[in-house]
Amino acid sequence: MNSRSISALLLVAGVASAVSLGLLLRPTPAAPGQDAPPAFSTSDQGSWNSSRDLVRREVVLMGTSFVFVVEGREQQAAAAIQAAERRMRELDDLLTSWRPGSEISLLNARAGLGPVKVSAETLRVLRLSQQLHARTGGAFDVTIGPAWDLWPFRDPERPLPTAAELQAAVRLVGADRIQFGADTAFLPEAGMKLNLGAVGKGYAAGAAIEVLKAHGVTRAAVSAGGDLYLLGRKTTGPWVVGIDHPLWEGQYIEQFAAGDIAIATSGNTQRFIERDGRRYGHILDPRTGRPVDHCLSVTVMTPDPAAADAFATAVFVMGPRLGLEWVERQPDVEALVVDADGAVHRSSGWAALGAGLATPAAVTPPVLPAMRQEAARTAPAVLPPWPEGRPVLGSLVRVPAGEYLLGDEPAAVKLEAFRIDLREVTNREYAEFLAAIADDPARFDHPEQPAGKDHTPRYWREFRPPLFRKSGAAELAPFDAETFRRPEDPVVGVDWWDAFAYARWAGKRLPTAHEREAAARGSDGRAWPWGNSWDYARANTGGEKWGEKDGFIYAAPADSFPGGASPFGCLHMAGNVAEWTAEGFVAGGSSRSNPSGVRCAARELREPGYRSFDIGFRCAAGVDE
Repeated sequence: MNSRSISALLLVAGVASAVSLGLLLRPTPAAPGQDAPPAFSTSDQGSWNSSRDLVRREVVLMGTSFVFVVEGREQQAAAAIQAAERRMRELDDLLTSWRPGSEISLLNARAGLGPVKVSAETLRVLRLSQQLHARTGGAFDVTIGPAWDLWPFRDPERPLPTAAELQAAVRLVGADRIQFGADTAFLPEAGMKLNLGAVGKGYAAGAAIEVLKAHGVTRAAVSAGGDLYLLGRKTTGPWVVGIDHPLWEGQYIEQFAAGDIAIATSGNTQRFIERDGRRYGHILDPRTGRPVDHCLSVTVMTPDPAAADAFATAVFVMGPRLGLEWVERQPDVEALVVDADGAVHRSSGWAALGAGLATPAAVTPPVLPAMRQEAARTAPAVLPPWPEGRPVLGSLVRVPAGEYLLGDEPAAVKLEAFRIDLREVTNREYAEFLAAIADDPARFDHPEQPAGKDHTPRYWREFRPPLFRKSGAAELAPFDAETFRRPEDPVVGVDWWDAFAYARWAGKRLPTAHEREAAARGSDGRAWPWGNSWDYARANTGGEKWGEKDGFIYAAPADSFPGGASPFGCLHMAGNVAEWTAEGFVAGGSSRSNPSGVRCAARELREPGYRSFDIGFRCAAGVDE
């Protein structure tokens, strides 16, 4: 299941996600002339916003971004959301497999040893998981853990599993083997492993809906990492759902009105590994332990929140033909499938569950440059920033809304107003971040960050392999941490996960590639931040190879080269250090790039874990209303 963003566009201007393969939740548009809504409070655990009769709350639970949108009076709606959140935290403590003290973790630890006494709640979810396994013919299986752990989705450096390893792991897979007592559960063979994942998250969202209803809420939407659970229809109109095409950013397969329904999407275009030119998606067939590739995405609608994501995963595993045949036999399930060739297939009752605002027979997306297509496949899922009840750190400049000429676009691109840092994040600022998270290093991490990673920049400590350090070459070139650690130089040797966590801590986010380019070149589409004529004296480039001899072999201080400022006053938008964007590009070139490599439109796609001595970042934020 992909991690996807849900945005209530009426509530918070500028937070709509560009991540493909998502579900976009939009309340009915505001009346003409309605002002953008203000934030009414924030906390350490998430963010609040309100607008007229809608209250929005975002919080991270179960490693996923949950968003509540509730219609009602502000204080009443807020109290209902808080009660629903407490209920979900109780379930998080019970059902999340990576929490050491959870009942699921205890079951995994006692696999093959003996039964574990568990709560009635955990028994209920485990029995439901077993029922879903039976109903889908084994295509959905919460005991897939032994096979999934063999694949290097969390650690790209690990090798692919061998056939023998997968064969041994698959023997441990089978939700029908979970044994139950009156108040116990048991995994009968050592090595079996539960991960409730989709069913646990859906069950928690369903429980939250019940709490909201108990508090008198009749119209609400809850999203869980991109899956939607809609209660009722808004007084001013129905909820409108848009289903993104998995390959074409910003292109909806269709939009429709919906209410009293759960909608979930499973897909492989955002989470995968690539070896020798082949992609391996993260959704596995429980029978073989291998990734399945019959589909690009599957979206399911059903009244049961706990089952929606499980059914989407099961149909993905079955494939388009068998999956849709299975859906047609289910009285309460409808599906939309995008097959491996990009063709869209719908079950016979799909349109009847929505109001049918738009149901095109086919989608013909525009042809996008190859790098844009690749970015849609490889970029980490981007969550909205996580406000912390503190001022936004750093000096930002406002970039107005408007149409901007951007390098890989056939026409001007319309952007909303945003703010962006005047300069790169420095070593001094990054050190403050590391000190602030010392007691809780994972507090601001992206939910998909690989296990065991910390945020120390690569070049702040000895990074060369032990064999080299014993050689004569190491004696001639001893390690010098200060080379890349001067306080006012841009921090380098940080990967996408590091930049994401820093931005969250600072109350900001990473800029999109379009935002960064617009801030660099202004509205006139210039080649470099200062104009269309190359001037080596305005940027730190070339690695001293091109005759400029500016005195900087590596990065220059973040406040240097003022003559190369962009139309909005941003420094080093060309050269010095390349900078991470939200989609996983590094943009702007660096101190070792040639003139073409530091054009405003220059960028390269990198894996999220990539680190280099010439890659850093700056942050962005929305515009205060």
